[in-house]
Amino acid sequence: MSLPPRVVLPLLACALCVSSCFWLDDDFPRATGECRGTHQGRRVRWPLDEYSALVHRSVQGELPATFIDLDYIPEDEPVLEGFGVDIHLVEEARVEQDRTVNLLSRQGQLVPSERSLVTAWVGNIGGDTGYLSVPGVPVEGSVTLDELSPWAAQGRFVYRYSDGSELTCTFDVLEAPEE
Repeated sequence: MSLPPRVVLPLLACALCVSSCFWLDDDFPRATGECRGTHQGRRVRWPLDEYSALVHRSVQGELPATFIDLDYIPEDEPVLEGFGVDIHLVEEARVEQDRTVNLLSRQGQLVPSERSLVTAWVGNIGGDTGYLSVPGVPVEGSVTLDELSPWAAQGRFVYRYSDGSELTCTFDVLEAPEE
């Protein structure tokens, strides 16, 4: 039994649409960005790991948490397993136009210079909390959020070090899938 063309064409179109949605989902970048600048006297360009994301956590018995989890891949750096930051935000934070928060070095870590939408700044090296051993904790920095919504975050942060080097890291991330 053959189907008339007026039935086959819509079925074919629906099948193509459904299959293309699954194809796009696999290839759609979850996160884009990079760190550029100078590290130990060399120019570097480290891409953002595609699994970086905007995370919303709500664990019973704990305060809800919203943070931007950024992990960069330090290519051509055999001693560095990873480089990143968790940018903790106030609940329901929103940004529709550029918003910059300055970061100051205090007691071996970076902290927001004023009470703002950024509540905490946690540097990461590999799987641990911290900063690059050389040049150490940045002397100052800043984070600019170009856009922040419940489902995406876009912006950049800058680290300035005592040796004169500087890293500028960009990010464009989507909300993390439910765990």
